[in-house]
Amino acid sequence: MEETLKYPVGIQTFTEIIEEKYIYVDKTQLIYDLIHESKYVFLSRPRRFGKSLLMSTLEAYFRGKKELFSGLAISKLENDWEVYPVFRFDLSPANYDHPQRLINLIKRSLNRIGRVYGLSSEYDDISDIFIDFIEQAFDKYGKRVVVLIDEYDKPLLDCMHTPDLHEVIKNEIRSFYSSIKACDEYIRFAMLTGVTRFGKVSIFSGLNNLKDISFLPCYNALCGISESEFRKDFEKSIAIFARENSMTDDEAWKAFKRLYDGYHFANKGEDIYNPYSVLHAFDDNIMKSYWYATGSSSYLIKLIETYSYRLDKIEGQRRTENQLANITDFQYDFIPLLYQSGYLTIKDYDKETTEYTLGFPNREVYEAFWTSLKNHFFRTAGGGSDFDLRLFTRDIIDGNPEAFMERMKALFADTSSEPERNKEIHFQNMMAIVAKMLGFNVLTEVHSSAGRCDMQIKTDRFVFIFEFKINGSAEEALQQIIERDYAAPFAAGSQTVFLIATNFSTKQRNLTEWIIRKV
Repeated sequence: MEETLKYPVGIQTFTEIIEEKYIYVDKTQLIYDLIHESKYVFLSRPRRFGKSLLMSTLEAYFRGKKELFSGLAISKLENDWEVYPVFRFDLSPANYDHPQRLINLIKRSLNRIGRVYGLSSEYDDISDIFIDFIEQAFDKYGKRVVVLIDEYDKPLLDCMHTPDLHEVIKNEIRSFYSSIKACDEYIRFAMLTGVTRFGKVSIFSGLNNLKDISFLPCYNALCGISESEFRKDFEKSIAIFARENSMTDDEAWKAFKRLYDGYHFANKGEDIYNPYSVLHAFDDNIMKSYWYATGSSSYLIKLIETYSYRLDKIEGQRRTENQLANITDFQYDFIPLLYQSGYLTIKDYDKETTEYTLGFPNREVYEAFWTSLKNHFFRTAGGGSDFDLRLFTRDIIDGNPEAFMERMKALFADTSSEPERNKEIHFQNMMAIVAKMLGFNVLTEVHSSAGRCDMQIKTDRFVFIFEFKINGSAEEALQQIIERDYAAPFAAGSQTVFLIATNFSTKQRNLTEWIIRKV
């Protein structure tokens, strides 16, 4: 009888995974190194990347549950297995639309900790209770306390688009985290995880010795599934998946890599697979966008609209580690937020400039990211999306620019007329989304010696060269195409070239005119 493989889909508790014999990718060698080399630790990783399981594993270790680690790497390394009081907080469940929600959730966590360890406090303030509990636990058990705070930044992410609320919650949470530093002599180990880092100075205040391991190559694979782990631990899974989907094993390997691999969290190290998507795909025996479907991109969309970010300049951006690690200036630059949220990842590293080049990690993220933006930006007055990609694609394949432009005009006319902060960037973003969704060889802001063309679409038979004017005229756009000779690179080719000069009116919120010339 063939062995039944059990995948821990939706399970983030180490004890349950081990006791119920689910597949577990052994991270305990890295965990052993971490807890013996550091005292205060911060780790940033995208959502659904195994941070909660990591914290659960740490909790089991510090509570001395030696039997759960039998056969794992740490069982050959650890001899003492001391038991410590563990204070674990998970800030992910609530929706933080009011400061009191944060206070209530932390109080519930403190009440649970009090029940487990027989602690009580006369204080009402959460920071005072926290400090009191730590001191009591040390006195009662004679052991220093372990503090684990999972998804520390969820309250801050929920209100990023409302600056006043964000500031209030930031001050509240800063006071709470500062309690850890105040109890240094009673702390054995403290770790905070989250998606983002909001600047150690402003959030963690006195906790200035917090070690950020997010970019260290030695911890690149602390969360997620490395290439070597995937090949070793999922060999049987691939064979079963391939058989069930009429594929060869090699085809299945390549399909998983294309869709779910591609993450890097350091300047060197193995490729990292998205664990959430991999486990779901094996469990369901089908490949689709699992990770993206688990959480809404609504907070990103709200930020895009609030701060008028440009969407056509996402891929290929370069940032230093310090820039990527902090999102304090997210009003002006949301590339670090996209990186820390998992929408972008490290593609290359320049030793001379110490800059990372960023891009989408895989097809799952690329396609789902642009689809969600399409569904929002092109929603109709009725609430749905009127972007029928097949019709736009057919216009390009058939070399019919007039039909393409008519369809674009109809799409803009039928789009919900909510006010935009910056109408010019709003239009540019809509065109960027169109370009990404088409799936052809689409280039935006194409540089040449004579200037910069707004957009090019290339197929085997046709080249479409677009120039957009905003509150100008199609004639102006056409003159620019001709004067700067944007069609020159295609003069010797066999493709038919179309010059498409158009104007967008911010007042009418639509394309008002265009001129098409066939070269």
